[in-house]
Amino acid sequence: MGKGKDLFGHYNDLAKEKGPGTAECTYASVLFQALLMLGERKVFEMLEEAEQTGKHLALDYSENRDGVPRGVVLV
Repeated sequence: MGKGKDLFGHYNDLAKEKGPGTAECTYASVLFQALLMLGERKVFEMLEEAEQTGKHLALDYSENRDGVPRGVVLV
């Protein structure tokens, strides 16, 4: 889980460096929302898997019309 935690920190550092409105900041926001929804362990595991597979985490709004994410997926 150490690598996932490091990745989380890395993406947050990039967001701070690049600033609001950037892709890096948007992704850091997705990661924070995922953290609130799933907890540290699951998010860190998903970040490690994303790193290994060349994917990234995204909020899943499928079949949901109220604007609230249903979950977190790798895309």
